[in-house]
Amino acid sequence: MTVYPVISRYSSAQDLIAGLATAAANRGQPLRLLDAWRPVPELAVLNQHEFVAELTAHLPRASSPAQTVRSRVVWQCTLRTDPDRAPVPDHRLAEVARRILAATGIAAPDDPAACRWVLIRTDPHEARVVAPLARVDQSLAETSRDRSLALAVCQLAEHEDRNPRFTAARSAPASRGTVVAAPRAAVPQAAARPIHRSP
Repeated sequence: MTVYPVISRYSSAQDLIAGLATAAANRGQPLRLLDAWRPVPELAVLNQHEFVAELTAHLPRASSPAQTVRSRVVWQCTLRTDPDRAPVPDHRLAEVARRILAATGIAAPDDPAACRWVLIRTDPHEARVVAPLARVDQSLAETSRDRSLALAVCQLAEHEDRNPRFTAARSAPASRGTVVAAPRAAVPQAAARPIHRSP
């Protein structure tokens, strides 16, 4: 498995997800929500506005439209896979996404105040991790090394797949700036839910 991470920042989660939904609908491939900060079946993905409102609930409200544009506090990591190979299974992409979120400090698995996030599959060879960078207390996550850490996670995942007997430290939870091998996540494909474009 080869995964190429590309990180970008946006000012509006609503516009970002609406754009993804429109592009997917034009291709005839609806978006699918693979994983999130809380159980996928509990999320209101059938109503895009409610879904985005819950995702961005901790973002501090901008004082003006200009401040919103400047802030760019919505983080996205695009995970692209080799189009000449079979698509990576949903559960494996979810595992890689969670490890990237932990390594960058955006959402460690044992942090109840972590940023909210979602993993959306946009087509067979691409998925997007979207995370507003506000924690529960409205402080912003620090992401100065996010690109190098995301790349390290993806390289480690590729190494694991090529070397099935490869083992690494698995007992301690990952902390910010640490890239570790993790047990395979149990995220069945049946858990994925479609995200419908808003009318």
